[in-house]
Amino acid sequence: MKIQQIRNATIRIECAGKHFLIDPWFQKKGTGMSAPSPDPERAKIPSPITELPFPVEQIMEGIDAMIVTHIHPDHFDPETAAMLDKSILVFAVNEETKTQIEGFGYTSVMVLKDEGTDFDGVVLIRTEAMHGESPDQAAGPVCGIILQAAEEPVLYVAGDTVYYKGVEQALEQYRPDVVVLNACGAELMGLGRLIMGDEDVLKVCEAAPDATIIASHMDAVNHATVSRAGLRDFLKKHGKDGRVLIPEDGECLEFSGT
Repeated sequence: MKIQQIRNATIRIECAGKHFLIDPWFQKKGTGMSAPSPDPERAKIPSPITELPFPVEQIMEGIDAMIVTHIHPDHFDPETAAMLDKSILVFAVNEETKTQIEGFGYTSVMVLKDEGTDFDGVVLIRTEAMHGESPDQAAGPVCGIILQAAEEPVLYVAGDTVYYKGVEQALEQYRPDVVVLNACGAELMGLGRLIMGDEDVLKVCEAAPDATIIASHMDAVNHATVSRAGLRDFLKKHGKDGRVLIPEDGECLEFSGT
């Protein structure tokens, strides 16, 4: 299994010979929206705040399917949707998102299922996620995903979620070998924290002591409150130095199966 950090929540996954792209966001640096961050200075900065590490054509090379955990400006936006081959298979979180993606012109869109979908030997399982600190403040429907395949590690991509009982249940039920967390602690004015921050990452370390944990969704959006450097310092202070992999954009990690 190979997991390549692209930018923000966009990652490439190679599993059992299949290549997946999760939450493609290909806007150029500084051309997207400025999220209403609680920090007035950061609120002025347009996202993404970094460029892509590679050209879009290189990122998309060999992709068999895309997985869209939700449609937000920093996960799958209309501009990115317009760049890509509309015949590529897309897995969506729910029927509403499927309809939106079809509205972008995509012709092969499937809804992820809680019971799993077998894609040429790779089973994709939708998991719960809560995009905010409470159901009342959640920023719309979103999901995580489990990838399972013979002789491959079990991968859990938690998606845009805080740490809550849904994440605990996924960790307990699927016992993933590798866990990807969106961990920049993004906050919106009036909504609070939307995804995991450093404390949440620490909780996952404790809940899944045998898993390899990867921090994604870092250093790319203006409403982030946790940086790669800050997360490293936090984990070191709590005795978890080296426990979490924090890849730079473009970095590829490789994992052996059982």
